[in-house]
Amino acid sequence: MEHNKPHFSFWIIAAAGLVWNLMGCLNFITQTNPENVARMPEIYQVIIAGRPAWATIAFAFAVFGGAVGCILMLMRRQMAFPVLAVSFAGIVVTAWFTFSIVGPVPAMLLSILVGAALLWYASIVRRFNWLR
Repeated sequence: MEHNKPHFSFWIIAAAGLVWNLMGCLNFITQTNPENVARMPEIYQVIIAGRPAWATIAFAFAVFGGAVGCILMLMRRQMAFPVLAVSFAGIVVTAWFTFSIVGPVPAMLLSILVGAALLWYASIVRRFNWLR
C-alpha cells in the first residue's frame, strides 16, 4: 500500500487535538484532588461527587484515549482510528452521565463535537493513506 505525505493541515489538526485532550487529562487529574474540587463551582462538585466508577472510567478513556489517539495520529499510525473511537465512546458515556445529572453542559457538548471531529478526521486520513 502506498503512503502519501500528509498535507500540512494534518499536523495542525492532530496537534490541536492533542492539546485539547491533554487539557482534558489535566482536568481529569485535577478532579482527583479533593482540595481542587472544593474550590470548584457547586455544580461541578455535585457532578464529581455523584459520579460512579463507571463514569469516571469512561472519562479516563475519553481524555487519555484521545491524547494517545492524537499522538498515534502524529506518528501516522493506523491504530489512531480505533483508539480515537474508544475515546469517543468514553466521551459519549461521560456526556450521558453528565446530562442525566445536570442537563446539557456547554463544555460536554463541545467535547462531543471535538471528539466526533477527530474521529471523522482520522477516518479521512486513513482513507488518504496518510497513516501506516
